Amino acid sequence: MRLINESTAIALNYGFFRKADLSAEKPRIVCFVDFGHSKLTITYASFLPGKTKILATHSDRNLGARQIDYLLFELFSAEFDKKHKCDPRENPKARLRMLDSIEKMRKLLTGNKDADLHCDSLLEDIDFHKHFTREDLESLIGPFIERFKICLIESITISKLDPSTIDFVELVGDSTRMPIVIETIKQVFGKEELSRTLNS
Repeated sequence: MRLINESTAIALNYGFFRKADLSAEKPRIVCFVDFGHSKLTITYASFLPGKTKILATHSDRNLGARQIDYLLFELFSAEFDKKHKCDPRENPKARLRMLDSIEKMRKLLTGNKDADLHCDSLLEDIDFHKHFTREDLESLIGPFIERFKICLIESITISKLDPSTIDFVELVGDSTRMPIVIETIKQVFGKEELSRTLNS
């Protein structure tokens, strides 16, 4: 028994369940975009029957949904503090409750154009409610998306692959469900369709 890199594990999982689909004549080239709660990893792998080879990997260990949640938390906490003169950032319980509500709202915005954040009795028996749109979110996280895009482009350079030779771009990680993330990946790789056949 031995530990293996998470990116390698994803590639092995992909290849193991697709043995019958692989050709012995031409390797299948797959890019795995793993964009989760705390980090981003892009991995390129080639597949032949019985053989998986990692071609390249690139990552940003500090880019994930957590950073988006913290950004919203700072924004909403400042708003609450300005209005009620008490700061959720200074209360551990209020902080956790608001971050949990923000995560739920962000996930709702992946499938809906708007969503509501509800924190009853957030601090000193004061409720906090906020209506937020997907457009508001995408405008706010513009710098994160640009950083995400740059990381994708850098990964292609590191891999020395032409995007046209990549057979599939496989999405892994909860953050890849965000529409703006999907559109950015399609734009960078020049793909009309992305794959989501692995368990996110």
